[in-house]
Amino acid sequence: MRRPPRALVAAVAAPFLAGCFSVTQVPVPAAHPDREALQLRGVVVVDPDNGSQETLEFQELHQATWTPSSLSFVADVRADGRTETVTRLVPITELQGLLVRQLDAGKTSAIIGGMLVGGIAAVALIVTGEGDRYGPGD
Repeated sequence: MRRPPRALVAAVAAPFLAGCFSVTQVPVPAAHPDREALQLRGVVVVDPDNGSQETLEFQELHQATWTPSSLSFVADVRADGRTETVTRLVPITELQGLLVRQLDAGKTSAIIGGMLVGGIAAVALIVTGEGDRYGPGD
C-alpha cells in the first residue's frame, strides 16, 4: 500500500494547527530585538492629546520597521467594511500594545492536538502495515 504524500498530510493538518493560534494584545517589549521577533498582527495606538485609543488589526502586513523610538508599517486594514492599505509611523510612546499571533494553550487546543496526533499515528500504522506488530501477544 502506498504512503500518502507529505504535502497531503500537511494540507490536512494545517487547518487544525492554525485553529490553535489566537491574536492577543501584549505590551510593547522594551528591547529592540524582542520587538523584531514578534509576529505582528496589529497595534493599539493612543492619541497623546485626548487619550483616545485606536486598534488597527492587520489583514496583511506588508512591511514593519522598528527603530529604537518608533514603528513604521505598511499594512492592509479593514475599516468600515472595506480593506485599505495604511502607511503609518507611530512613536513608541503612543503604542499602548501590540496584537500578536500566539499559540493558545487552552483545553480546546490540547484536545484538538491530541486528536490530531492520535489520528496521524493511527493512519501511519494502518498505511505502513506495521499495525499488526503491536497487537496482543507481542
